Amino acid sequence: MRIGTVAWRMTVAAAASLVAVALVPGVAGAAFPGTNGDVAFVTTRADNVNIDQVDPDASDIGTSGGDLAATTALTAGSIDAEPFYSPDGTEVVFSTNRTGRWAIDEIAQSDEGESTPAVEISQVADEETHDDYGPSFSDDGTTVVFNRDNQSIDTVVVADGPSSACDLYSPPDGLAAASSDNGASSRVVFDPADPRVLAYVAGNNHIHLLRGIVLPTAGAPCPAQTGLVDTDLSATATGTALGPTQADANPDWSPDGTKIIFDSTRDGGHSLWYFSDPTSVDPTVSALWPTLAGSTTTTDTQPVFSPDGTKIAYTQPVAGHGTQVIDFEVTFGAPPSDSTDLTLGATASANSQPVWQPAQPFPSTPEAPLVVLLPASGALVGGAFVLVRRRRQPVRSVVD
Repeated sequence: MRIGTVAWRMTVAAAASLVAVALVPGVAGAAFPGTNGDVAFVTTRADNVNIDQVDPDASDIGTSGGDLAATTALTAGSIDAEPFYSPDGTEVVFSTNRTGRWAIDEIAQSDEGESTPAVEISQVADEETHDDYGPSFSDDGTTVVFNRDNQSIDTVVVADGPSSACDLYSPPDGLAAASSDNGASSRVVFDPADPRVLAYVAGNNHIHLLRGIVLPTAGAPCPAQTGLVDTDLSATATGTALGPTQADANPDWSPDGTKIIFDSTRDGGHSLWYFSDPTSVDPTVSALWPTLAGSTTTTDTQPVFSPDGTKIAYTQPVAGHGTQVIDFEVTFGAPPSDSTDLTLGATASANSQPVWQPAQPFPSTPEAPLVVLLPASGALVGGAFVLVRRRRQPVRSVVD
């Protein structure tokens, strides 16, 4: 667990044994665990490639009729893929080739069926000269990072749009090629515990860490990136080695930043793996389910963590129903339990590329300060209270 400390000098009466500290939710980052909302995914149900959302907690989820009843359309009538929610769960960025070139669009997640049109943020509409794939938000929601032309990692300040698009880094091997059909496998993702770090898949099909990033701002959308350090995590992590013809793809960080889950062919099959302590000096790589590793009867891909870190959604072929999105309670090192098919439908549509929405606060419930009793006798390290920064849920928590 990574923690940051904020020094706080507290004056207390000698006889006092407890101090009440009031903290206001919604400031200074996200807290872990967060709250799970809907799951967005890419579907071919409407004879196009669109993005739908499903409520994984619906009462009859896991049945053909139930899954369809719990599903709503986010986009329609185009080729839209690779959704990613903003940290507060209110916006979705995605890649689309509506104009014949891939670009990054943003839409309010509640605008089902696009009653409000999506807004292009990576290029000027109808003047596209690049192919942009795989967008994801920074943890503060101000910046989107994406794959440009399978050659460079670029950023855009969301509020400023295409005028703020900049080249962050051009890897020597380029980036893993995005699918020409739906952009899959091309995502670049920030470390939720440290905005100076991101993970990406290089052209050699290895997962890399890029450190030392200076995050863009509205006032400085293209800061100098002079301290970048690129590490081949697939090659350096101890554990099962990645062979010369094998590939790692689709990385996603755990909400606390201590793991990266991904899919890989390093065991001869196609299964889910994870890096432990990926930013440490001694990261390790392990099969998520060792007893299933190497199986040639299943193909598990595109894993993503839920905001509270207790579940993983991923893509798996389902006999008679095409490719579907599955979710389960995650237990590292043990086979999946309580698995549910979230997208099972009456037709053999292909459903894939899941991503979890951070649940929004209930609109009629006003936010109130969180009051925590802290010992005044020096139990806190250095007289400081400790803030735990986690992704996708704007709440502050205290650890004593």
